[in-house]
Amino acid sequence: MIDSVLTTALTVSDMEKSLAFYCGLLGFRVSVELPPPAERQRWDSYHEQVCRITGACIRVSYLEAPDSATHLELIEYLTPKVPAPPRRPIHAPGVAIVGLALKDSAAAIARLRAQGVEILSDPVPYTADTGERSFTTYFYDPDGNALCLFEVLKD
Repeated sequence: MIDSVLTTALTVSDMEKSLAFYCGLLGFRVSVELPPPAERQRWDSYHEQVCRITGACIRVSYLEAPDSATHLELIEYLTPKVPAPPRRPIHAPGVAIVGLALKDSAAAIARLRAQGVEILSDPVPYTADTGERSFTTYFYDPDGNALCLFEVLKD
């Protein structure tokens, strides 16, 4: 039935704050911002139908990862605005975790901590049965979306 997985989308409360986090701290870049002003009415009508949210008006930023091959989509609901729920724990049903590949976990974690990001643990080492070694670290974005840094170690 499914052919592939498309870009992951995250709902955010404040696009500027999220862009500072994802672009400024994690290294993504904005590739497209939507909708174009000329398409606002059609865009919102479509989104209202797709999500069944009366009066939906959204702002979207497509982010490109440093590898230029993968993307992340941020969606801010301009209307209707709802308060952010309390952050849910990683193990709560319904929590999605966005995995991000990187090199040098230790440096990335130090940089995030210096900016006040809550990190759940230092990079945790793991060795698979195949001998492949990795580091994994979990943390949250400003809206409580769960993120995982995953570093494959090369010998």
